[in-house]
Amino acid sequence: MKQRRGGDRRRIIPWLASVVLHVGLVVTALLVTWSVIQTDDRPPPRPIVADFRAQVFLPVDELPDIEPQPVDDLPPEIVEPPEPVEFQLDAPVDLTQLVLNASSVANRPSIESGASFAGSKMTNARSIVYVIDASGSMTTWLPLVLEALSQSLNRLDRTQRYAVFFFQGGKAIGVPPANRLQRVSPRSIKETLGWTQQGSNLIPGGNSNPLAAMEAALSLEPDVIFLLSEGLDGAGGSVGDHDAMIKRLDQLNPIADPVSGLRWTRVQCIQIGDDEINPGILMQRIAERHGGPDGWTGMSRTELMDHPKGDP
Repeated sequence: MKQRRGGDRRRIIPWLASVVLHVGLVVTALLVTWSVIQTDDRPPPRPIVADFRAQVFLPVDELPDIEPQPVDDLPPEIVEPPEPVEFQLDAPVDLTQLVLNASSVANRPSIESGASFAGSKMTNARSIVYVIDASGSMTTWLPLVLEALSQSLNRLDRTQRYAVFFFQGGKAIGVPPANRLQRVSPRSIKETLGWTQQGSNLIPGGNSNPLAAMEAALSLEPDVIFLLSEGLDGAGGSVGDHDAMIKRLDQLNPIADPVSGLRWTRVQCIQIGDDEINPGILMQRIAERHGGPDGWTGMSRTELMDHPKGDP
């Protein structure tokens, strides 16, 4: 009898161990799933409209819920049609000219295609980070870029926040106060521009690897990042592995809405160069994945030099 009980115990113990192990695995999976879901409690991303050269803040608010009003059940009002009017033409109509006039009207750019006010495009971005190339290839460009930065900062609204990073030699240089967004004010803009104008703070040199600066910028969770460079593909300033760069940026800025494909932060790539600018391979890939169809913009030397203050 004792031997039988011992045999039963030996058969039951493995079953109990298996049940306990499976229950533990299920509990662990539930905890991991719950923790992953809780890692990011930010609201879903919004479509961002942003232009480095022309920014007038226009916030987009959600419409309030309005209770429907009762409608009286009345018969529709019958409107009498107007009496026909006979027209007398003094001269024959040129149908060709009518077609040309209609075509010219149809080909005019629509006002609805882009909201504007006094020539400045609107933006609904609440937080903006500038990531600017300060490598050796930017030696002749940097003074013009800093002037463009000054104009862009002075167009921001007081309700917005911003930060500025430069990159060179694989390192990020944060403009104080580094690693945080600051409110837009005349004082903060003056301090930012004053720091960039001190030669000892910003000396062009090194290669054009923006990863460290992009990591710092994305850690602030802004609505939009302006990535400005003369190019990330040139000799002596190239990023060794483009695929690794894209993979890392995808990790830092994943797709937040699978339906729309929107990411948490929009990256607007701005490439500066001579009058004829060919999109750099890496900047174009970053723009397509993180900025959308219009995520890349080219600015020539002429546009930077002839760009008047206060004009987009």
